[in-house]
Amino acid sequence: MKRLVSLFLVLLLLTSVVVGVQAADVAASRFEDWDQISYQAEVAMLTDLGLLSGYADGTFRPYNCITRAEISKIIATLLTDTVSPATTDHFTDTAGNWARDFIEYCAGAGVLSGGADGTFRPNDYVTIRELAKLLLTTLGHNPEQYTGVGWTAAVDADAAELGIYDGIDGDRSLYVTREKACQMISSALQCPVVEAYDEDGEQQYVLDSMMSPMSLLEYRFDVIPVTGVVVADAVADLRDSTPLDGNLIHIDGYTRDFLVTEEVANDTSLLGRTVTVYARFYTDYNQVFGLPSLRSGESTATLSSSAELYAIVDYGALRFDSETRFYKDLQQDDVNCLGTMVPGDTVTIIDHESDGVLDFVFVTTAPDPEIPEEEIPPAGEAAED
Repeated sequence: MKRLVSLFLVLLLLTSVVVGVQAADVAASRFEDWDQISYQAEVAMLTDLGLLSGYADGTFRPYNCITRAEISKIIATLLTDTVSPATTDHFTDTAGNWARDFIEYCAGAGVLSGGADGTFRPNDYVTIRELAKLLLTTLGHNPEQYTGVGWTAAVDADAAELGIYDGIDGDRSLYVTREKACQMISSALQCPVVEAYDEDGEQQYVLDSMMSPMSLLEYRFDVIPVTGVVVADAVADLRDSTPLDGNLIHIDGYTRDFLVTEEVANDTSLLGRTVTVYARFYTDYNQVFGLPSLRSGESTATLSSSAELYAIVDYGALRFDSETRFYKDLQQDDVNCLGTMVPGDTVTIIDHESDGVLDFVFVTTAPDPEIPEEEIPPAGEAAED
């Protein structure tokens, strides 16, 4: 009876920790207020791309609302590498403004407009819906369909269909915060770029070499999403080799290593996990923009003994197969490493497809207890009995 109760508790643990796991982002502190940012992966990618930056005091201030001047810089950067100094003014209130060049570029491109009185109001805040409209226009959608009486419904319909509103709840007439703007811009970067409209009004997309619609992220920044299992970093190499030299990780299935931040390169919790990164490919390495995101639906749990794991395996909830890879302290091993576990050791299991077949098993031995310095006898002297 006690064994059944214990097995039930272990299975409950497995269900709550493993099956219910959601995608998570690897945290690496980039701003003084990093822990206050909900959309860390999106903020990291956009700052790496140069679309946003922090403040002089090292903060990002995720809950600050974003202004029309700030959004003009973001939209201009989404459209071009170079913004020339403005020689004319479309508006009566932008001369001397820090964002004048960006405002004039966007106005000239037909993306931004001002009020009927000729002003731009650079310090006014932007609403969620207004940002969605700007992003749709940046993607090449006809701006004429977002004017007039029904413009709000048209914007909402297209932005929702494309996923620009994903993760953005509530009233869309509210001002958009800096972090929510990052979420929306990141979503827009995944959308296809409209090159033109045919005679029937159908959208014609920019196509890649495989004749598939090209996302704004690839079209503008030559960056594409990459998904795979991390098998090496600066700490260990699961391919039974030496750790990578530098701030690098290796994703299974790719020839070149991926350049990441020092924090990510030394984060051993990513080893064996399926991640998605956004990368630009170079001859010697691939550069990652932003942070790796863990794959949604992948199952993982850390157990306090091999007995717990074997109980789950015996019950039939999980199983090993010939492809299961075993490691002890990140060194390649076999199933027998489970038998070497002692109290204090842990075992972490990873099931990539949540199909019950374990892909990775990591045994981690407990660190040796630290002896207080006052208890260590001087050299040459024996400790008292």
